[in-house]
Amino acid sequence: MKKATLLLIFTVLSIAMAWAQNPLIMDEFTADPSARVFNDKVYVYPSHDIRLDSGRFANWFCMEDYHVYSSENLTQWEDHGVILSQYDVPWVDPSTYSMWAPDCIEKDGKYYFYFPSTAKDKSEGRGRRVGVAVADSPEGPFIPQEQPMEGVFGIDPNPFIDRDGQAYLYWGGGEKLYMAKLKDNMLELATEPQEVVDLPAKFKEGPYLFERNGKYYFTFPHVPETTERLVYAMGDSPMGPFEFKGVIMKESPIECWTNHHSIIEYRDQWYLFYHHNDLSPDFDKNRSIKADSLFFNADGTIQEVVPTLRGVGITPASARIQTDRYSLAEGENVSYEFVDDTDPHQGWQVLLPEEGNWISYNKVDFGKGEFEELIVKGYAGKGGDFEIRLNAPDGPLLTGVGFDNADESQLKKVTLSDGPKGIHDLYIFNTGDSELVLDWIQFK
Repeated sequence: MKKATLLLIFTVLSIAMAWAQNPLIMDEFTADPSARVFNDKVYVYPSHDIRLDSGRFANWFCMEDYHVYSSENLTQWEDHGVILSQYDVPWVDPSTYSMWAPDCIEKDGKYYFYFPSTAKDKSEGRGRRVGVAVADSPEGPFIPQEQPMEGVFGIDPNPFIDRDGQAYLYWGGGEKLYMAKLKDNMLELATEPQEVVDLPAKFKEGPYLFERNGKYYFTFPHVPETTERLVYAMGDSPMGPFEFKGVIMKESPIECWTNHHSIIEYRDQWYLFYHHNDLSPDFDKNRSIKADSLFFNADGTIQEVVPTLRGVGITPASARIQTDRYSLAEGENVSYEFVDDTDPHQGWQVLLPEEGNWISYNKVDFGKGEFEELIVKGYAGKGGDFEIRLNAPDGPLLTGVGFDNADESQLKKVTLSDGPKGIHDLYIFNTGDSELVLDWIQFK
């Protein structure tokens, strides 16, 4: 086990639904999350990593289509299926698999989806272009324009609309990042591209601009040494000048070469969406999107965000609670590993090697307290026990569970004498003398 330290006709045959911690999406590789709030719901427009084992782009960043995901609680994510494919955009060269980081914005009831790719026509000397697809709904169908945007050469487009209604576009890739005003039709530049200056040297990409309290935050991935970190600058105008401020998130602890992000406010809380290669530790070009809460200092600067396993959102007790996505852990040897190395999409299981080890999983919603049973998937090689307490290591005992001798996962069911009500943090203890391995728990 590895330890982890168009004309497009939009048809969805089935809409996938998942209860998520970090990563948010477990059944596919997703990267470059552009999160937006539309109609009091969060929509995430990521790129979709695939792996090619042969050809000129073998083992490189390869993407051929886009999905969109939505959630009202940041925990239950709905996959609305493919909204745009490289095979359906007239100007895109589909042999390049370069449907990289996109973004979407709404104006006057229309949704404008901006995406980069490599053009078939490279007569202007630069193949990387930006296109626009338009829809009447954030879920599509998105109809692409016949040609890429005039005058935009690069990747990672980010649209922004200011409070006065003026729209802007930011993009880049390489040593420079660019910006320009957009025309009212959202399809053309209104001004000549302008370089964003006074930023750190070396590789930069993925610009994302947002406004808060009259300040404009120009954020972007930056490579100071070998891998990307997320950084930002601040200004008083969407076109700057911007003053560099510092780091939002340090380089990936699992050595993912890229990071790419977006920042939104949703129901009075700010969130950072980003990606790491949690589900593909040996191949960092297959990535997975994540989210964590983001906070500001009194002077408006951003507090550094440390990536977590737990992520965000309140988990219903009726969902499978992935205990390996714990909020806290007590015990030097507490760790997690893939359930199946050959299929990382099955996720992880947590190991509590010694008596007294515990993990905490926060914000579980028991509603009105109608749960009568606990189901547990896990095992203890020599037989063992664990217990669940509420809200603190010494909090009220919810239940205890005993495992038979087994070297593979088993399902255990325990009757609850008195199910809790409302939202609680769970503390799960190893109370036996055997290593305890837990996959998930669920209340019925």
